[in-house]
This record gives sequence, C-alpha cells and structure tokens, in this order.
Amino acid sequence: MIFFAATAIWIIEVLVVGQARKRPGEYDHSEIHARVLTIDAQDVVQGTVDSLPDGLGGVQVIAEREIDVDGATVHVVPEEFTCEARRKARAVEWARRNAPVDEEFVLYLDEDTIVPSLPPFPDVDVVQLMERPVRTGSWLCYFAEIFRMGFQIEQRTFPRFCYPLYAWGGGFAVKANVENEVTWDVPTVTEDTNFIWRAFADPDREMAVLPVKLLNQAPPSIRAMITQRRRWISGAALDSHLLPRRYRALSLLRNAAWGLVVLSPLLLVPAVTPVSVVFLPGIYQLGILVQVVCLFAWGFLGYWYYAERFRVLLGLFLTLPVVAILHAAGAFWAIVRPTSTFEVTPKVPPTSVTDEVVRDAILDRGVDTDEQPRGEEREEPMTKSQ
Repeated sequence: MIFFAATAIWIIEVLVVGQARKRPGEYDHSEIHARVLTIDAQDVVQGTVDSLPDGLGGVQVIAEREIDVDGATVHVVPEEFTCEARRKARAVEWARRNAPVDEEFVLYLDEDTIVPSLPPFPDVDVVQLMERPVRTGSWLCYFAEIFRMGFQIEQRTFPRFCYPLYAWGGGFAVKANVENEVTWDVPTVTEDTNFIWRAFADPDREMAVLPVKLLNQAPPSIRAMITQRRRWISGAALDSHLLPRRYRALSLLRNAAWGLVVLSPLLLVPAVTPVSVVFLPGIYQLGILVQVVCLFAWGFLGYWYYAERFRVLLGLFLTLPVVAILHAAGAFWAIVRPTSTFEVTPKVPPTSVTDEVVRDAILDRGVDTDEQPRGEEREEPMTKSQ
C-alpha cells in the first residue's frame, strides 16, 4: 500500500499538477558566477571548468586543498574555519562569507558537472538545472541512474509546489541575496535539499526548472551507489522537520516506498506457499501488477529522457528487477540505520569516462535541451499557482 500510495502521488504530480509555465530568461551569462566544489580532484574539476560557456561573470573553485585550475580562481577553505555546517556545506558557507560575488546568481556545480549549454536565467530566487548521469564503471549503476531519471522527471512540477520535494546541488543556482539571507550554516548531509527547504519557508520564494541537462558521473560501483543513496535518504529524513506536516508526511512516505522496494521479492511468497489463502487474490495481483508496470514505465521514461541507444533499453529491461532492488538498497539501509556522515562518491577525469557524450559535450558544446510537457497550486495547499 505504501508503494501504491507513493506511485499515485507521483502520477498526480506529473499528469495533474503538471509543469509550471516557462519563464523568460532575463539574466545572461555575465550575471552568473559559477562555483565548483571539490576536495582536491584537480583533473576532474579542470574538465568541468573547461566545459563552462564563455562570458560568465566569474568562476570560482572552492577546494579543501591547494590545486591548480586554469580558467578559475581557486579558494582553499582554511582548516581553522568553523561553523555549524559540515563538510561540503562548510566549504560553501566559507565561500559565501569570504569569496563574495557581484553577480546576481551563484551557480553551484559539483566537481564532475559538465555544462553542455547554459540558457539565460529567469527572474526567480532558485534555478534548478537537470542532470544526465553518464557511465563511469558499473553498467548496473548506469541503469539505476537511467531508472532514477525516469522517476525524476517530476522535478519539472516542483515550481508549482510551496516546497520543492528535493534539490540537485550539482546544477543549482541561487540569487546571491537569497543565499546571504538563508545561508548554508546548518548541520546536514544533504545541504542542497536542506537549503531549498529553508529558503521556501518564505512563501514568496520562486523557482524555475530549466530543461538543459548537465552531465555528471554515475557512481562507479554498486557499493558507492548504495552509500550515496543512503546519505540522500538519511539527510531528507533528518531534515524533514523543516517541512510543514503535510509535506513531511509526503516526503517520508515517498522515501519509505523507495526503500521498501528491496523487500518486493517477498511479494512472490504467497504465490508459492499455502499462505496465499490469507490474501485476497484480486488485491494481491493488483499490487504486483502496479509495481511491475510502474518500474518498467519509469525505466522507459528514463530511456526516453536519455535518448539512449536501443540496446541500452534492452539491457535495462533485462536487469530492471535487480537494478530496482540495488537502487533501493541504500534507501532501505537509511531507513534501518540512517547516517549523519558524508562519503564522497569517487569521480574520474572526463577524458577517462567511457560514455563518449562527455567528451562530445566538452569538444562540441552540443546543446541538450528539450521541450517539456505542461500542466498547477501552501500548507496551505500543497502547490501554488505561478
């Protein structure tokens, strides 16, 4: 029932609430200052900086150790700097205080975020760019990212909600004055989602989701993917107190549905044991059918979002039951034993990535945008009109 309820909510989001209206771009590259966050991955960061379009107001690299990056100003966070924030958020908070910008927007990029194109930004408080993870190692991890992108097309509806349900910090822009008002100075392991939840406590905040797909790296191994997902769900659960009651219940329900996919093989038990007599056959069969259809639908949506080769779709569909369980394993681990620590997902330089799309993006600056479908509504209703 938890999975069924979460799925119904997703369908309502995408088909009923729908995408917010398109906002005109009002701030060109000269009004955008990029900040790339890293510990010391010099070669990885250089690929990200090389992918940035010309004409940006400035490019900063915020690092934990001394590195050399052409085309950017490198700032190293002093070891003695202290604040409430930890790890990545600590570095961002130091940058906010000690490396101020004059431009209207600060664009945050992860160390592995390749930027094929960057449209002008609309006049909103927060701009969320979309992602397209590329393969760096395990095919199962890559399939899990395709599957995740199928579900994550819901991001396009977030501008209609009073509180966006999560954020992706690898391609996330915020007005400098809003950043200085909200700050990053809180203890959290998911600083991007925590920030956006605190920012949207102000009912007048607005956001836009732009259709450009920035390229980032899929986890190279199943272990790295599980650890990453565990951190995401742990952070969302630990920070859920920031949300109004209705949004808190929605967030926890969705995360529970994600994690409990790990237990989905147990649905087969009644079919092969005498305990089937305690189940209503119609309800039992409907539950299995809904789960199977939705898993494959999200897989196909992810394939469509990626515009991948047909053989990738075949590989995804052949492995999807295993992929879905592996994708949910970190979320289930977070439910059983949440973490408050942060482990960096390993990255490789862009020239080492097996997916040629990264090299093409750097060399050709290929545009990767698409037209989005359309769709509208604080506790408060759950959504707001724009």
